[in-house]
Amino acid sequence: MFRATRWILSSLITLIALYAYFFVPIGGTRTLWEHTRRILGTPEAHDLGQDIRSAGDDVATKIRREVIPSVMSGFDGGHRTDAGRAVRSR
Repeated sequence: MFRATRWILSSLITLIALYAYFFVPIGGTRTLWEHTRRILGTPEAHDLGQDIRSAGDDVATKIRREVIPSVMSGFDGGHRTDAGRAVRSR
């Protein structure tokens, strides 16, 4: 019973917040949604988006080159053979 009440209350609060975000004018004639769209439409926001994409691509490349191969090499059970002798990997 308590879980259902909490879910209903959370849903109601979320719906009220979404209504305010999209339909209630803040500081004049524009809603928060319209302010957000205007801010994200600026050249500075586009430059920031390109910089974030570039940084994300760099991270993804580093993960593909360094992290994934080291993780995949760890699937050998933790043992590596060196000159016929089993050696525990770190």
